[in-house]
Amino acid sequence: MQTVCYNDENMLPLESLHTHTTLSDGKLTHREMFELAQSLGIAVIAFTDHDAVPSPETMSELETWRHQKTKWIVGIEMTADLPSELKPDSGTMHIIGLFVDPQNEALRNHCTLAQGARVRRMQKIVGNLQNLGFRINDEDCFEMSGGESVGRPHIIRALAKYPENNLVMEKIRKEMADEASRDPIIQERYTQMMQKGEIQYPYTLFLTPNSFRKGYEDHDYMPDLDEAVALIRGAGGVAVLAHYFTIRAKMPYEALERVLSEKRLDGVEVVYGLRDYGTDGEREMNEERGVLREMAKKYNLLAVGGSDAHTTEDLERYVANESFSKESIGFTEKVLATGKVNKVFSSLE
Repeated sequence: MQTVCYNDENMLPLESLHTHTTLSDGKLTHREMFELAQSLGIAVIAFTDHDAVPSPETMSELETWRHQKTKWIVGIEMTADLPSELKPDSGTMHIIGLFVDPQNEALRNHCTLAQGARVRRMQKIVGNLQNLGFRINDEDCFEMSGGESVGRPHIIRALAKYPENNLVMEKIRKEMADEASRDPIIQERYTQMMQKGEIQYPYTLFLTPNSFRKGYEDHDYMPDLDEAVALIRGAGGVAVLAHYFTIRAKMPYEALERVLSEKRLDGVEVVYGLRDYGTDGEREMNEERGVLREMAKKYNLLAVGGSDAHTTEDLERYVANESFSKESIGFTEKVLATGKVNKVFSSLE
């Protein structure tokens, strides 16, 4: 089998099997993300936009880069609900699909339904934010997204459009700081928010399921885990659980291990959570990633991951943290070794 590598002896053959473009909530186009990856010496990059796959026009553009040193893979990051055995609880989890056919009818139908749900969710979130005192409307969010795929980063950019929203944000931050002085659980979340910096404020304060103030809303359309995996496998891909820490409160290790032991997933991400590095959460994140590595090894499943880059800075930070990103070396070979995917949905030869 061909070894995937970058043809520069001064570069490590790093990979990122999790990135986002302007097709969903990233800031870079496919071309810009690809060229950035190549300039940074990344050997393989997977485009894994939220509930979206490249159009035929974009695929035609990708084909023109087939013989470049950096290789690309068509992927997707599907929004899914908890597995059925954990009901009546619900919770959003993300499933990465790699080497998927972007023209698969069932997958494209899912994307259409999911994008509609994203718009409806955005509209509910906008209403919640207005109730918190923010100046924002639906049109602001569509303006920032540049299309129909509206995610939380677009909502945050829409908030930034109006300087007066900074005052509302600071008011809520001070309220959280005050409650943190009396509640150790809130104190822990507040401390981690402050360590990550202002980029984390909106998420901790009002844009996550357990945020300090009510802003977040869930999708009103989501396949559950098994349905999402079936869609990915039906499109010729492998299905991998993304960044487990976002769901661990509702899907403990025992529940995850049951799913893995039954081969209801093809693998788990073990390279994720770079934003926690340099904070009090780094140790816990490393321990969690270690547990997942052991589970993947125990059940002979894939252990992969990537930068989860949405911006130039995200991908640059990933490459700069060599002790983290070098864990990605060889990920694509492991996926190909399963014999479950077709290289036609990539530029690998």
